[in-house]
Amino acid sequence: MEKNALEKIENNLTDLILGKRVIINEYDHLKNISMKWSIDRITIVGRLNDNIFYHLENGDIVNIDFEMLMRLNENNGYLESVGASSWILRDKWNENIAFIEMLKFQQGYGRIDFNPNKIKAFLHSSLKNFIHDLFLNPHFSRADVACDIFNVDDSFISQYRICEPVKTHFIHARSGALETAYFGSSGSEKQVRMYNKKVEQLKKRKILPPEINTWWRVEMQLRRNKATEWFENVKNSLSNFMSPHFMPNTFSGIERCVIKGLMSDENEWDNLTRSTKYKYKKMMLECVKNDEITQNMLVTFEKSANELKDELDSWLLGLQVGNEDGK
Repeated sequence: MEKNALEKIENNLTDLILGKRVIINEYDHLKNISMKWSIDRITIVGRLNDNIFYHLENGDIVNIDFEMLMRLNENNGYLESVGASSWILRDKWNENIAFIEMLKFQQGYGRIDFNPNKIKAFLHSSLKNFIHDLFLNPHFSRADVACDIFNVDDSFISQYRICEPVKTHFIHARSGALETAYFGSSGSEKQVRMYNKKVEQLKKRKILPPEINTWWRVEMQLRRNKATEWFENVKNSLSNFMSPHFMPNTFSGIERCVIKGLMSDENEWDNLTRSTKYKYKKMMLECVKNDEITQNMLVTFEKSANELKDELDSWLLGLQVGNEDGK
């Protein structure tokens, strides 16, 4: 009897220190969330075509290389020179469509960087043909896969973290509210960015539909080999995306404190022994399995995977992009 009483007191104290333990079903506002997946940014690298057929204004057709093509068209209303060997491609509304450059340290190669979501529908085919004409044996060097999450309270979504010992960086508004979180270094092959998309749009004076109460974007930025293996890497990132609100009630007060400490400061991982790291990593993954938002992201991602692959594949005009089967 005494032991049970002591356990009850300990549990009550834990609740006072950490806040009331929350049952997942108590989050009624999570029932109204919606998610949408997209390819947010693409960088394509390839050997530059030095055998391009170009139509002159007088009707003649000449054979030119990539650099001559750029020089002939720069600063004529669509292609703006922004350096000795780089250009910005704009549409007729002066909207930035893409950035193109000749690589300085890889002679004969170039890259094009663009956001497919910003390209008007009727320009997709034109840009794809443009890429086909420019590059030989193109491949992805970067692909950003994004999930838009609508109508989850800002205070709830903003406390999500990656349960790995990776470098983190946070940007807050003057009010102290989180606006952007980076997980992983900017130069790494994989970085996760979570930011308040609604705030970003309002700063640009965009008009949003009234049904959008909140809008957050979780973006997996994949570079080099990680871009090709996008499916596995997105799933891996999501499998480590967690909230402390979904910790099981079976965790002790000390364990909950340690997990919150690891989530707030990635450097604390260095203070743990190898076996203790393994223990808490396993416990965090258990939290991920209980996490309604993360699990919803995983389900919707798998449902959207074929559509995302088709989008990526179409930009390389049939060149296969790796998916879950490696095909």
